[in-house]
Amino acid sequence: MQISLQQLRDIMKESGIPVHRDGAPTTAEYPYIVYEYVNETHKRVSNKVIKSLPLYQIAVITAGTESDYEPLKEVFNKYGVSYDMFFGIPFDENDDTITQFITNVRCVQ
Repeated sequence: MQISLQQLRDIMKESGIPVHRDGAPTTAEYPYIVYEYVNETHKRVSNKVIKSLPLYQIAVITAGTESDYEPLKEVFNKYGVSYDMFFGIPFDENDDTITQFITNVRCVQ
């Protein structure tokens, strides 16, 4: 299913996990979602752009486990959102060892 950025935001919020663009405040409690613009591709017909297709990286930041991103997967699946497989990257933030579980979603404008 092709979705707009606003639809993507609304769907992510429905997961019950707090959603932030490009970064979260230092007071944010885990888990939370951060989404960022990555790139854009175009659908063309006869050398004219008929659709812009921006790609967004979505990260569920957590001090927990992969079960913390299940609510996001559930709403993505409920609405038929096409997303890449999640992969985890551990790192340190504010002296906490946390993991960000990352996926990508392509939207349509």
